[in-house]
Amino acid sequence: MGHIFWILFFIFFGFISIIYPWIGVVTSYFVSLLRPHKIWWWHFYGIRPFFSLAVPTVIGFIIYVLRGKVSFAPLKNLLVAAFSIWFLFVFLSYVWGPYVNVNNEYRFWDAFSTFDLEWKIFLYFFLACLLIDSRDKLKFFLLPIILSSIYLIYWANHRYLSGYLHGRLKGPMGTDENFFAMFFVISLPFLYYIGWYFKSKLLRYLFWLFIPFGWHAVFLTGSRGGLLGLVVTILFVAFRSPKKIFGFLLIPIFILAYQWQAGSIMKERAQTISEYGQESSAQTRLQAWKAAIKMIKAYPIFGVGLASFGPAFPDFSDKKPRQAHNTFFQLAAESGIFAGISYLITIFYSLVLLNRSSKLYRNRDQFLYLVSEATLTSLVGFFVCSMFLSLQLFEGFFYLCVIANFFAYYNKMSQALG
Repeated sequence: MGHIFWILFFIFFGFISIIYPWIGVVTSYFVSLLRPHKIWWWHFYGIRPFFSLAVPTVIGFIIYVLRGKVSFAPLKNLLVAAFSIWFLFVFLSYVWGPYVNVNNEYRFWDAFSTFDLEWKIFLYFFLACLLIDSRDKLKFFLLPIILSSIYLIYWANHRYLSGYLHGRLKGPMGTDENFFAMFFVISLPFLYYIGWYFKSKLLRYLFWLFIPFGWHAVFLTGSRGGLLGLVVTILFVAFRSPKKIFGFLLIPIFILAYQWQAGSIMKERAQTISEYGQESSAQTRLQAWKAAIKMIKAYPIFGVGLASFGPAFPDFSDKKPRQAHNTFFQLAAESGIFAGISYLITIFYSLVLLNRSSKLYRNRDQFLYLVSEATLTSLVGFFVCSMFLSLQLFEGFFYLCVIANFFAYYNKMSQALG
């Protein structure tokens, strides 16, 4: 029955995506964030989730272009330019990277498979920037992260309460604990801020009830990066909340939740954060960063090659090869310094843009103000985590940047209309 449901799901939304390609973009991001094929994998035999939505969405987009229904104005900003340069050097590093064809025991990721994933992620980013161009479409575009967050909070806590959990909690089908925790770091701010949009206090409080269970989901992963991201986003919310008393109440509530529900694994790992110079995991990160700096110096333009940090590692360090565990270093080492700088531009441009948008809409449009604040908070949490994790392929980041790009476009349109 489940198999039939998902077949009908993709047939229905595939057809709708040809007529309204922006719905295809929304549905695709929902599938990317929730990853139902990882949760209910037994229902997806013979089904290709991305392909089933991407093909009709692209067809619909082409029809839109031919009918003159697409404006390319949303692409005319620094954010899109930075993403374009980023992707260009990812491609060049795949073609000319000196270690792309080196297949030693330290090749953690296949270069071809990585590039196949990257061009799809970037394609959908650019499509989304073009198609999510109105306030009403933005409302629908928020559904993927809100619905995915609510369900995955349930899924994580169900694993714990059902006794299936042994050690650190991984995401569906073995998704890395850090990546799984990262999803909650970027999604929980949306539950908080969008909760303010509800007029009914009962509905608002029921919505917010998911937040402490989301914290618990992060505790279960044992991810120090996820915990640090939570702390940063909560402090950020405390100082920027629409009502300060609610924001600051989150701090003692979080402390109580941590003391009560964090568990021995999370607390033991958290203690090592303050001992960064001595803890073994921290030491290996520092070793990886030093190797990354040497790679950047040796190959500053195209890097060592896409997905080739591992194979190149032995030539730049006598330590055990590993990933960089830092998004900038990973990207700059593999695809060159221009790719790394482009990534930093996307971060800081988005943060500045969203901060301005919050000020612009604070007293003019409650919905846009709340979305801007949620996205800003999530990006701050993401950036903090990205300093300790390699998140260059984390699709949630691209999702957040689509929202940031919407504000870049919409702000200009609003100013032009007076």
